[in-house]
Amino acid sequence: MESGILYIRLIISIINLTILTYLIYAFARKYREIKSEFTLGFLLFALALWFRTFFAAPVIKIFIFGISAASVVDPYRLIADVFELFALGVFLYISTR
Repeated sequence: MESGILYIRLIISIINLTILTYLIYAFARKYREIKSEFTLGFLLFALALWFRTFFAAPVIKIFIFGISAASVVDPYRLIADVFELFALGVFLYISTR
């Protein structure tokens, strides 16, 4: 069960990082076109979320920081990751309309 939660969190983290990478690319491209502070704000927000998601990913915690796998396997963090995935999906949908 614990390894299942770990793999699910890993997959969700990869999806979240992929969405955020696309958003960063899209906002950077849009900022180069129109030089809007609003777009710059979205770009910085997406960058901050990317770093937060990267350093919160289970694999990074285990291999880079040496945190035990038992502390990474937490069903409540899985719920938070799922909500983040949903929110990023909505953000991606709105940003690409």
